[in-house]
Parts: sequence; C-alpha cells; structure tokens
Amino acid sequence: MAVESMQPGMVHLWPTVNPITDLEDLHKSHGRMMIIHALTRTNPKQISDLCSLEPHRIFWVTDRPLDNAIRPTLEKLYSTVDRTISNESGILWLEGIELLVRVNGFDAVLKFVRSIVDISQNSEWTILIVGAPGTMDEEQWARLRREAPTIGRQEAMQNTEENSTEIISEIGIYSQEIDQDVPPMLSKLPRNGMDLIALERRCSQSEEFGFDVSPLRDAIGVNVELSREVYHIIESNIRLATECLSRIERTGNLISSPQRIKMRFRCFQLTELENVRNTLDEMENTD
Repeated sequence: MAVESMQPGMVHLWPTVNPITDLEDLHKSHGRMMIIHALTRTNPKQISDLCSLEPHRIFWVTDRPLDNAIRPTLEKLYSTVDRTISNESGILWLEGIELLVRVNGFDAVLKFVRSIVDISQNSEWTILIVGAPGTMDEEQWARLRREAPTIGRQEAMQNTEENSTEIISEIGIYSQEIDQDVPPMLSKLPRNGMDLIALERRCSQSEEFGFDVSPLRDAIGVNVELSREVYHIIESNIRLATECLSRIERTGNLISSPQRIKMRFRCFQLTELENVRNTLDEMENTD
C-alpha cells in the first residue's frame, strides 16, 4: 500500500474496488500511530472492530436515523469534515464519491472536493476520498485527480478496470443504451447460481453502482437461504430504481433541480420507489 507520501493538509483520491479491505489494512498499518475517522457507506457491523476502537471512529453515511449516522448530502458531509479536521490530527476516510456524483451531479461534487482541499490545507489531517474510477466517466475521474492526487494500492486502477469489464459483460436490459447517470441493469442470477460467493459479488457490484444494499450485506452474514430471499427483494427494487432513474433523465426540464436530486437519492437508497414512480407518471401525463 503506497501511503508513504501522505502528508497533513493534503487531500488524495484513493481508487479501490474493495474499500473496507483497504480501510482495515490502513488501520493495521497506521492505526497505532494516528487517529483514523471513516465516513463509510457500509454498515459498520460489517467492518472489523479494529476500525472503531478508541480513538478511531466510524460514521455510517446513510439516510437512516441512527447514532453515528451522517446524511449523504454534500452540505452535511462538508460540515462533518470541517468539524473533524478542526481538532487534533489524523486520517479522514471519505467513501462513496461515485454515489455523490450520481445523486448531486459531477459539477457540484467537483466544487465540494475543491472546498475540502481548501479547508484541509491548514489542518493536521490527511483526507482520503475513496471511490472506484471504473464506475465514473474517465474524464470526470481525471478532473478529480487534478484536484486531489491519487494514492493507495498500486494495483487498484488495474483491478478496477478488470472489474468493470466483468460487470459490463453481465449487463442486461440497458446494454445498448448506457447513460453515465443511470446504472446499467445487471442480468438476473439463476436460482442454481445463488451461492454466497455469487451473492457477495452481486452485492459489491450493486454498491459500486451506488445502491444501498446493506440489508443484503447483513443477510450474507447469516446464511444463504436468507440471503436469497433478501436478494430477490433487492433485485426487484434495483430494477424499479433503475427504471425510475432512466425516466428522470428522459423527463429533463420537467423536474426542478432540487426535486431531481431528491428523487435520485431515493432511487439509490431504494426507498419510496413507488412514490417516485407515481410522481414521474403524473409529470409525464401532465406533459
């Protein structure tokens, strides 16, 4: 792990397709020397206790009303980062840049990253912005990299590209019309192919596209039967969410910017999907 060049006051991009493994490895290599605070989209129950032992902390970036939870809005994330780096010193792990881009748009996220770079310069913290470049437009990733130099595992880029190739080979319904703002629809898993390894891989793919599939993560930790039941529900919700995301893009100017952000956020969180679909129906019928 190439972390020797980390310096206080710096912001870096950390490309990875295995953010939790990287976070745990970072704790093993640096956790005894400095504080590590993590803002993660993964349920903390799925992360090693090593990462949450004092003085370290884990914050779950989710819309759920829980302790140590942070709403995934740019304003809330900015205030959390600002408050964290105003005291002491350490490493701040900020995960899920691809979801922020999908929900808020790239220009807003680029402005957010620039503001993080500005406030970090006089701090004693290193900020790591974590994401999978294969799930974003190459030009967008390059522009982010100009604001925050890449750091992390040397093999991350190569692994991400290989993973992206595997994912594209499984794309089903929207394989001929992929929109960078709409995740591709993955093909259905055959019943006899639903072992824990396949379900874990599908779970990771869905997370890389920005969907909150934490219930499936929890179920995988229990047994394969429960995982299959939860997967069927999650798969149905993702298909509806993807359909809604595609319609949101087609609807264009009929949706105000704040409403568009709110609807896209609900789609990626897999919540209130019927309400989103009904709202789109009303807009299209009115038009």
